[in-house]
Amino acid sequence: MRTIYYIPIEKLSERYTEQWYAWFPKAFKEQSFKVVTIDGEPLTNKIETGEFLDMNSTLHYKASQLKIIGKLFYEKKIQPNDIFFVADLEFWGIESIRYLSVLNKIPVKLYGFLHAASYYPEDFVQPCEPFAKFFEKGWLEVCDKIFVGSKYHKELIEKTRSDFGYSEFLSSKIIVTGNPWDTKEAIKLVGKVKKKNRIIYTDLPDYRKRPNLFLSLVPLIKRWYPDTEILLTTSRDTWGGKAPWIGEIAQSLQQIGLLKIKEGLSKKEYYTFLAESKAMISTNTVAETFGYCAVEAMTFNTHPLLPNMFSYPELCDGNDGILYNNFDELLSKLNFAMLSDPPLYTLNYAQKYDKSIDKIIKAMQTLREIEDEKGKP
Repeated sequence: MRTIYYIPIEKLSERYTEQWYAWFPKAFKEQSFKVVTIDGEPLTNKIETGEFLDMNSTLHYKASQLKIIGKLFYEKKIQPNDIFFVADLEFWGIESIRYLSVLNKIPVKLYGFLHAASYYPEDFVQPCEPFAKFFEKGWLEVCDKIFVGSKYHKELIEKTRSDFGYSEFLSSKIIVTGNPWDTKEAIKLVGKVKKKNRIIYTDLPDYRKRPNLFLSLVPLIKRWYPDTEILLTTSRDTWGGKAPWIGEIAQSLQQIGLLKIKEGLSKKEYYTFLAESKAMISTNTVAETFGYCAVEAMTFNTHPLLPNMFSYPELCDGNDGILYNNFDELLSKLNFAMLSDPPLYTLNYAQKYDKSIDKIIKAMQTLREIEDEKGKP
């Protein structure tokens, strides 16, 4: 039985990392891998500084994971052709795994999932790009394969790093698998619910997601649909990001009865509000390498209305009823979503990502088979 060392992202209930923590080991075991999860030590269980993860806690978590890996090599527990799978390739120290492999003369396979990096427009780490781009190239170089959530993401890497030695060989390592998802688990968590006259906004309340654009539409939407509830949701303690003025606008709209804000939600509470809604709107006009909020909405047949750009067309196979090119189109298609009963059937779009981990495993096994064949006399 081949051993796979799973290096997870720290579990945060407000992010999908808690789900990944369970999904990957389960899928690996089902494919007859011996799974060893290398857990770290977080400093906090919520995001206090940063956006995707807590900046300080994640560094501490990853450093403690690396200590364990070093000890495993020291104790000679790592065997030739063991696999390391890193759930977040933006892992400070991932090159150390390759160092240890090469210098100990123990060949291992190294794979990782890349969510974003300093090339991502307006990302929290983008200010680090002048020096981070050197690290990031090294991280991609040391991996045997890199997995991403969308074709758009792969093309973004190629476009933004084309003048930085990102060779065709390096690009060939990047495989589009989609982000892992489990529609059955999400539906089971919620159970049966009835649709309500509700429009929901679920993107992170950070400026890079442009929630202010959605908020600017709220008075008009409420005038058109006076009996419809408009809901902002977040698993964070408060709805707001690095731009406090966005939170203040939302609070002002809530005070005059145009919307409601739901904060500190559990996954079940969030999914229930989403499942009960008729439409979900995103006004993200900056970038998106996957789009979990959209996939979650489609899981519950909550009609998503998404910008016709970035990874969004991939999520819904270019469905014209979902994608919009301007706000006039958005409002026109919102009318269809609110009047449709039942809503546009979208579950099948979400279900294709139920197989994302299987695609990752297949890519790892295919590489192993090719190299095993090369090694035959």
